[in-house]
Amino acid sequence: MMFEPAFHIKLYTSTELLSQPWLSDLTSMVNASYRVSHTSNIKFPTDKTRLLSDSQLSKEIGPDGFTAVALADSGPYQKPEVIGTASLKKWKDDGLWTPFKEHEEEVDPVVAELEDEANQEMDRMLAQHACPGDYEIAVVALPPDSRYRGRGIAGHLVRACEEEVLRRHRVENRDPSSPVRMMILVAKEDTGAYWLKQGFKVLGSRKCAVGVWSALEEFTMWAMIRELLGQ
Repeated sequence: MMFEPAFHIKLYTSTELLSQPWLSDLTSMVNASYRVSHTSNIKFPTDKTRLLSDSQLSKEIGPDGFTAVALADSGPYQKPEVIGTASLKKWKDDGLWTPFKEHEEEVDPVVAELEDEANQEMDRMLAQHACPGDYEIAVVALPPDSRYRGRGIAGHLVRACEEEVLRRHRVENRDPSSPVRMMILVAKEDTGAYWLKQGFKVLGSRKCAVGVWSALEEFTMWAMIRELLGQ
């Protein structure tokens, strides 16, 4: 029987994160996670580096963001093991999206190619599509270890972030009937299917060239949304 370590989740502001004794371990874990592709449909370099320094994540999420960290207890005299993380930051939309077509995968590829050639100007116009949102879920990572994958840890981390956002909105007396728009950017070919199963919907898409997100081939980026309602 495989040993499954118990874990707990804590939230840290960008400032609090910088003072944690396991910060370097978190950075290493994130980089190891991002080097493991979830599917064979898109390739990344084996030395892909998501965080170049221990302070990069704190800078990315900014003063209004926070990070949820899953920690496995290692004993009273040892620092806990970092077995997952997910961060939240303010959503910034560049407005350069193509409106998503739910059944775009069913279009005959030959027909689609002819349509693309005939409507290049229209494509450029459609690219000016905005995807409005409130917060972005970013840097969701688990160690590339079978003990931690498939246990729902990523889902727990994301829910912890969402619950904190709703808590803050209640404290600020926000209108509970107004949904909070949670956004996430993903590579469709890599983790798109996973986030669809988590209840996210695609708002917009864009084609990305080789080199974007360190990818070794072209891919489609999705801007996805899940709306939360306060209690």
